Amino acid sequence: MGRAPLAIACHPDQPYKNFADAMADARQRPGKPSVGVLSASQALLLITHLQKENGFDVNVIFYKGGAPTVQDLLAGVTDMALTTLAALEPHVRAGRLRALATTGDTRTPILPDTPTLLEQGIKGYPTYSWWGIYAPAATPRPIVERMNAEVAKAVRSAEVAPKLAAQIGMEILATSPASFADFQKVEQERWTRIIEENGIKAD
Repeated sequence: MGRAPLAIACHPDQPYKNFADAMADARQRPGKPSVGVLSASQALLLITHLQKENGFDVNVIFYKGGAPTVQDLLAGVTDMALTTLAALEPHVRAGRLRALATTGDTRTPILPDTPTLLEQGIKGYPTYSWWGIYAPAATPRPIVERMNAEVAKAVRSAEVAPKLAAQIGMEILATSPASFADFQKVEQERWTRIIEENGIKAD
């Protein structure tokens, strides 16, 4: 259906203007700057990969939900958080948090002044939350194609697309079943490799 980048933000009291600043601090003070992430999440995989590829070390703090992740960041318990765009953007807009980076391959219209990690010269993969619809494997092809067409029509509609963009920052893709399968295969291979290379466990 669509995708949205993750985002990294800090409390306004922190000196960081972007994630490159935070990375430089983590190189000077290994393990000191803290980053809140959901446990067993894509954010955990990404921050693990970023540290390995760019040679810095942060203190990763694990949370069981998006709300406590953001609450502790707002309270200054953690220095930064890496989580969904939807969780951070309202607080950035209100001036309670400072956005440091987004994780897509281009800037998001939701935070147009915030550079991507790639723009900042930070090595890593473009990373997104993404949404898809699944059916049982034995579903007849004509039904799959009809479902795909109807869902694409719905999410692209003038009533739905702006709401998805405003509420969760979703970029509407509405790809074909074959394209979605190819995308998922790349995602699974990429993140499985990072899990295995870094010995990441679900607990």
